[in-house]
Amino acid sequence: MADFEGLMARYRAMGPGLLKLSADGKRILVVTHIDADGLCSGSAVFAALKRKGANVALRTVPDLDAKTIGALKELGYEFNIFTDLGSTLVSELEAAFGDRFLVIDHHQISEADIRSPCVVNAWAFGFDGGKEACSSAMAYFFAAALDPANADLSPLAVVGAVADRQDSGPGRSLGGLNRAALGDAQTRGLVSMTTDLMFTGRETRPVHEAIALTSTPFLKGLTGGRDAVLALLHQSGLSLKDGGTWRTISSLSQDEKKRLIEVLAGVVSSQEGASEALSGMFGEVYTLHFEDAFTPLRDAREFGTLLNSCGRMGASGIGISVCLGDRSQALKDAMKTLSEYRGGINKALSGLTSEPSRMERHGSLVFVNGEGLVDENLLGPVISILTSTPEFKDKVVVGRATARGSDLKISSRVGDAFAGPVNLGLIMKEAAEAVDGVGGGHEMAAGAKIPSSRGDSFSRAVLARVAG
Repeated sequence: MADFEGLMARYRAMGPGLLKLSADGKRILVVTHIDADGLCSGSAVFAALKRKGANVALRTVPDLDAKTIGALKELGYEFNIFTDLGSTLVSELEAAFGDRFLVIDHHQISEADIRSPCVVNAWAFGFDGGKEACSSAMAYFFAAALDPANADLSPLAVVGAVADRQDSGPGRSLGGLNRAALGDAQTRGLVSMTTDLMFTGRETRPVHEAIALTSTPFLKGLTGGRDAVLALLHQSGLSLKDGGTWRTISSLSQDEKKRLIEVLAGVVSSQEGASEALSGMFGEVYTLHFEDAFTPLRDAREFGTLLNSCGRMGASGIGISVCLGDRSQALKDAMKTLSEYRGGINKALSGLTSEPSRMERHGSLVFVNGEGLVDENLLGPVISILTSTPEFKDKVVVGRATARGSDLKISSRVGDAFAGPVNLGLIMKEAAEAVDGVGGGHEMAAGAKIPSSRGDSFSRAVLARVAG
């Protein structure tokens, strides 16, 4: 059973100690992951401490391993806070920092480590960290416990949750701790929730582009077919421009949206999985009211995609600046990064599609070899998109790419239509440790980093565990 009050009591109990560190001028380092959930959670903790006068810095890392922990130790901060990281490396953190660290996280964790006084993990309080509590929600409630005035940070929890694909309830809704954070944001008039069309770029993209960019749900003949969608909508008589400006999904009237659905249904209804695809067009939409209309920050999912692009393209600092309120140069730079990010993903997907030999199939398990083709930081988004397609939606997909140094980056996802039980977080952890690597994550999405020479052994270990 979820224990929200227990979580808040834990946060309130540790508050005085952290504030004393601030009062004593001790240096605090917040270390977080580069994806959107990491950027949002790290920014929330950083902002909450900074507002209390703490001498605090914020740093992002693409992965946390023994080498990275050693480098962080060398920086000499008196206290270290890890968000969206660290649950599988508690022993290593204790060896490096003693009790001078705190992990705020939601990834799966061992029974021994979950009891550590230096760890606050969603699972310890009855929340499913893969569906109900992202790191951003965990970080937001840390901030709220430190000072109720930090309620203005609640939208970051909503953005982090949808970006981490935790909108897995009915109608793509948020649940658990994530929904509690959404409730705070709604109460303060910061975020509204409506049921509406779910197309990608609903605030910023022309209608035809928004439909063509949408991969969840995958619309056969429409997803990826910008010109085909445009021709279809022109034939329907829908008004796609206002003067010389392309209209967006969010600018359509309710009658126009109904007409749009009728047109799309005419194409999709005869296809396999039509009912699922049509219902998947609708869901809960979260609008950030203090952001300008027709910008990617207005819609929580678009905001999350923008942040993911910054993290994955080596521009985490820009993403953090946006999280902390910069709406001038940082936002312009983030928009440019988003365009490059989408281009990189399209190039990677096109390359994989043109080289079928890179897809190694073992029944319901598919290994994707992205070495030399897919950038390690784009591997996760690429694998996620693959598992949303009809070809792979009933599969477990495990991808690999060349990482910095002599390692392989691993990213794995479970398609929504996969029939059997599987826990990728556990599988990635065990298979990685079997080849002297590190891994972990959630049941439906996880990753690892392994020595490049052990790729085949790792694959065999994964295959044995999935088959088992």
